[in-house]
Amino acid sequence: MKKLYIIATLLFTSSILIAQVQLLPSIGLSSQPQDADAVCTIVPRTQGNPWIPVNVGDTMADFTLWDINGNSVTLSNVLNSGKRVLMVAGSYTCPIFRNHMTELNQVAAQFGNDIECFVVYTVEAHPTGSVMPSSGNVNPTNPPYYQPTTYLERKNNVSDMLNGVGSGNYVPTPINVPVYIDGPCNEWWQYYDGPNNAYLIDTNGVLFAYHSWFNNTNPPSGPPTNIWCDIDSLLGVNSANCTQVTSLAGTFDFQLKVGQSASVSGNSGDIIDIFGELINTSNSDGVKVNLERVLNTLPSQTWSSSMCTGVCLPSTQDTASVILSAGDTLDFSFHFFTDPLMAGPDTAMAKVKFTNDNGSQSPIQRMYRGITVGHATYVTDLNGKERKLKMIVDVLGRDSKHLPNVPQFYIYDDGTVEKRIVIE
Repeated sequence: MKKLYIIATLLFTSSILIAQVQLLPSIGLSSQPQDADAVCTIVPRTQGNPWIPVNVGDTMADFTLWDINGNSVTLSNVLNSGKRVLMVAGSYTCPIFRNHMTELNQVAAQFGNDIECFVVYTVEAHPTGSVMPSSGNVNPTNPPYYQPTTYLERKNNVSDMLNGVGSGNYVPTPINVPVYIDGPCNEWWQYYDGPNNAYLIDTNGVLFAYHSWFNNTNPPSGPPTNIWCDIDSLLGVNSANCTQVTSLAGTFDFQLKVGQSASVSGNSGDIIDIFGELINTSNSDGVKVNLERVLNTLPSQTWSSSMCTGVCLPSTQDTASVILSAGDTLDFSFHFFTDPLMAGPDTAMAKVKFTNDNGSQSPIQRMYRGITVGHATYVTDLNGKERKLKMIVDVLGRDSKHLPNVPQFYIYDDGTVEKRIVIE
């Protein structure tokens, strides 16, 4: 009887092992990184570092990552527990990511017993003073954060993101799910890409749904995505949130955020922000809203302005269009990028026109003012230390030499950045 018991036990153990999910080999990180670990060089996707897409039906690669408190997640462990996974690539300087955390929170609240939801913080999408990892261009945005150079700086960015620090007047939507941090050599980003990429993974480790822009009815590129429809299909349920935009006959309104003003002041060198939202006021119809910056009067060529609506537009882009599903809202913001070398007072004015594409209502026009009232809060030699100029780049992030009458970014060895234009 003892021998039979041992055989039965071995057979039972073997069946458990067979049932374990079989993922692709881990993409790295066998132990938690040290705070001092340096972030490896980030080569932009457009500069010899293309991403090999992960497709629906592919088996995923395993990984282990940690949050700011030292708690870890291992993909295979979650799947072996019987739960699916919904993970979204995150970046504090990516407005599309921030604006869609409400949906991720809602999924976690409604389906937390079946789906493990979390964010993976990767490279900053729009870092101040350095090129964007996706395009290789320089495009200032809010909040103004540098690309982290150490693992500790990544942890600090995540802490700020969770607490709404360093974001000017913008208070991010609370993130109610865990946020894990990519490794110093960007292992997760190299394999899964981002930001705002989303992956819905079944318990067998196979990718069930992929969003290049998480739950976005009007992505900057690619088809619209709806996470609720994907979840309904995966779990065989009716979430009551799987709605598709089939008509653009709706109406909209535009309002400033509570406590916001169309005239905002700041110090020279600040990014002056004005925040509002577009609201679909229809019960069942979608609406397409066309945006146009029809006035952009700045104190000098060293100032610039830009709009953000789902995605932040380059300062040179005056028009955009967005689609809102019935009852949906979309954050809108306008930003004045001031010159730290102009003491002020100075005033910039801009006007934006919002038009219903179906012609059913009169356009809504809003005037914005950005006013500098004092000297620069940014002092280039705050501690009296000498800085060495590392490089000069143009507004597209390309190496450059000193040129007169052209806006350029001067990047120093201490991480500081100056935007300059020398008039000759």
